[in-house]
Amino acid sequence: MRLPDSFLACPAAQPPTAGARRSRGFAAAIACAVAAGGSRIPSGAEVAPTPVPWVHFTIDDPLPGTAWGTAGIPLADLDEDGDLDAALSRRDAPGFYWYERKSDAVWVRHVLSESEELPQGLGAAAADVNADGHVDLIFSGVWFENPGNLGHSPEATWKVHRYGGGGHDIVPADLNRDGRPDIVTFDGNILTWFDPAQAWSSNVVARAIGHHGGVAPRGIGDLDGDGDPDLVVAGIWFANPGNGRGDWQRHTWPHLEIPKASYGTSIRSWVADLDGDGQQDIIYGDCDTGSGHVYWARNEGKGEQWTRHLLPDPPTSAGSVAGTGSWHSLAVADFNGDGLLDVFGGEQEDPDTYMESGGKLPMKPRGLKERGVIWYQVGGPAPAFLPRVIHEDNPGWHDTSVGDVDGDGDPDLVSKIWNKDGTTYHADFWRDDRPPARPETH
Repeated sequence: MRLPDSFLACPAAQPPTAGARRSRGFAAAIACAVAAGGSRIPSGAEVAPTPVPWVHFTIDDPLPGTAWGTAGIPLADLDEDGDLDAALSRRDAPGFYWYERKSDAVWVRHVLSESEELPQGLGAAAADVNADGHVDLIFSGVWFENPGNLGHSPEATWKVHRYGGGGHDIVPADLNRDGRPDIVTFDGNILTWFDPAQAWSSNVVARAIGHHGGVAPRGIGDLDGDGDPDLVVAGIWFANPGNGRGDWQRHTWPHLEIPKASYGTSIRSWVADLDGDGQQDIIYGDCDTGSGHVYWARNEGKGEQWTRHLLPDPPTSAGSVAGTGSWHSLAVADFNGDGLLDVFGGEQEDPDTYMESGGKLPMKPRGLKERGVIWYQVGGPAPAFLPRVIHEDNPGWHDTSVGDVDGDGDPDLVSKIWNKDGTTYHADFWRDDRPPARPETH
C-alpha cells in the first residue's frame, strides 16, 4: 500500500511497522496527515485499527404517528431477561412505548401510555429512580414506574408520575453521591437536577444559558479531579460544589461556535478520559445545525487548560454532496476491542431548510446522505482518529444510544429519527459484529 502524500510529508512519518502503530511519532504523523489532507488518511490494515462490521435490524417501521417528533431512545433491561430493551415517545401519536427485544430482528412494541394529557418533548433516559430494583423510564416532564413483572406480563401497567423538569436533554447521574441516580435536565436555558430520593426536589445549576442543547448524552464527569461529577454544556463546564447543592462555579472550555447555526448553539457531549492520561476530556459534536463537526477537547490541567482537536470529517461518497449535517448522535466506547476508546457520531436524517429564509444554515446540505461514523483511535500520548463510515443515507441517526444489546460483550447501537427525509418514521438496531475474542491459552 502506498501511503498518501499528506502522510509522507509529515516530519514524524515513517512507513509503519506493527510495533510502531501506537507510537507517539506515528500518531503525530496521522494527526499531521489529518490536518493536511482531511479524509486522505491511510486506510490499509497496516495503518488503521481494524474496523468492525455492522449489521442493521429494524426495531419498528413505521413508528406510530405520521409527523415529526420522536423522543428517546434509552436502552435498559426493562423486563430483566438479560438483554437490553428500548423506549421512545411519539409526539403526534401521541404515545409512549417500550420495545421488548425478542431477538436482533424481532422487537415487540408495548404501550406505556397513549394519553393526550401527558407532555411530549425530546429528552429521555432510563434509571431506577425509586430504588426498587427495576429500571424506570424518564421523559420530559413525566416518568414511568416499572411494574417489575414485565418478564411474564409485558403488557403490565406502568404507573405515571409527573415532575417539574424536561427539555432537550435528560441525563441520569449521581450528582450528590448518595448512591442513587439523579436526573439532569436542560431546556437550553435552565440546567437543573432533580433528586428522586428527596421527593424529586429541584436544584438549579444555571439559568439563562441561551443554548438549544448541550449536556446529553453524557456530558457529566469529574473534570477537576475532586471526586464529584461536573456538568458540561457548550463552552461552559460547571463545577459540582460537592453534593450537588450550592454554587456551581462556571469554567470555560474551547467550544467553537458555528456562525448562523440552524437552531443556535447546540451540542451533544460526552465526558471520558479519551487519551488515558487520568484526566477526563470532553468529546462533542455540533448538532441541530448543518455544517457540524465532531471534536475532542483535551483536559490538560484539571479543567483549567484545554486543547481542542477536530476529528476529520468523514469522506463523501459518489451520489452525495460535500459538507456535513447535524451530529445529533454521539457515543464513546471501544468499538473494535483494541483497548482504546473510539468515537461514534451520526448525522440526523432531518431535512429542514426553512430556516434559510432567516439567514440560517439548513440542517444539512441539500443532497447530503447522512452518515453513521466511527472514528477509530490510533493510540499513544497524542492520539489521532481515523473515520470509517458504517452506514450512509436512510435510516439516519438521532440521539443514538450505545449498549451491549445482545449480551455478547461488545457495544451495539440503537437509533431513531426526529424528522424523516425518507418515506417512514423508524427505529433501528445496529449490531457490532466483530469476531469474539479468542480465549487465552496456556
